[in-house]
Amino acid sequence: MIRVLHYGLDSKLGGIETYLYKLYTHIDRNEFHFDFLVIGDKEPCWYREFIDMGSNFYKITPRSKNPFKNKADLLNLFKNEKFDIVHCHLNSLSYIAPVQIALKNKLPVIVHSRNAGISKSIISYFLHKINSLHLPRNKITMISVSDLAGKWMFGENENFKVINNGIDIEKYKYNKLARNRVREEFGLKHELVIVHVGAMRKQKNPMFVLDVFKEVLKKEPNSKLLLIGDGNLKEEILNKISKLQMKDNVIVAGRRNDIPDVLSGADVFLFPSFYEGFPNALLEAQTSGLSCLISDRITKEVIVNENCKAMSLNTSAKEWAIKLLSLNHLKDRKIGAENIKLKGFSVEHEVKKIEDLYKQLTSKKLLKNQTK
Repeated sequence: MIRVLHYGLDSKLGGIETYLYKLYTHIDRNEFHFDFLVIGDKEPCWYREFIDMGSNFYKITPRSKNPFKNKADLLNLFKNEKFDIVHCHLNSLSYIAPVQIALKNKLPVIVHSRNAGISKSIISYFLHKINSLHLPRNKITMISVSDLAGKWMFGENENFKVINNGIDIEKYKYNKLARNRVREEFGLKHELVIVHVGAMRKQKNPMFVLDVFKEVLKKEPNSKLLLIGDGNLKEEILNKISKLQMKDNVIVAGRRNDIPDVLSGADVFLFPSFYEGFPNALLEAQTSGLSCLISDRITKEVIVNENCKAMSLNTSAKEWAIKLLSLNHLKDRKIGAENIKLKGFSVEHEVKKIEDLYKQLTSKKLLKNQTK
């Protein structure tokens, strides 16, 4: 059995957390075992679920609390535990100590770029730039969720491999019964329903979502905006909804565990992010056959359906609203799922690539040990 230590799991649900849960629930657990390196004492996402699947969690002192203890914890971990591969899922290179120490212990290391930008503090940005200079690219396996994410983290001419996100197509394909249930839950009948799925943080550009919807209401006053997600901008978002007098038209639904049903219940997906790696949310929306309007800063690799259009963030909210209302809709929304499958974005396809990579790395490690 191949034992993989994953780093990158956080207490807040995001793309990395969703990816890791999807990966471990679909990979062959008779061949692969996952353990997790986590920073701090907060319980990470999917903790109970991963424990039930046999995973171990190794907690490390945060660098911000005690950098010396942080390093000592990592050294002790790799001294006392035997892993076959270390897989680091990173949104930036602001912290690469697990990479460096794993390499010192002669372990194969995967650095997996999960994003194409950074919106944290100036210190994080500075550390990302510094660590980029010290990342031993010739000693690690570099992979990314998109070409854009790979170039952003590793450099324009670096030899990284793109493994796009995949999704459970059957789970997310359009379902009319689910549509009726969701619309009944929210008291919706024949109104145009625009949905935005994403954490309420700067990267997702939620304030602009509200500006666009305000313009939509001038043309379609009965329209509804459904906001799915939570985050540090929630209060600011609620205040803006009130200020723009849109309380009757905006539904702030928070986190939901029935995203496929919610997507079936909507008509248009609005996603004006400042940056993304390879957004699962957009892939899910297209699988559901939704018309999509997204920012042109998102990688074009994720655009599959003809009714998914990109638009510049330099254009006004009014222009976005006009474009949104002019989007074509698929005659049969189930075509969306068929297109995603043909493009090779199934979770099975994605997991097979990861399994092959793990096997390849452990074979190389074994060969090195035999030739010593």
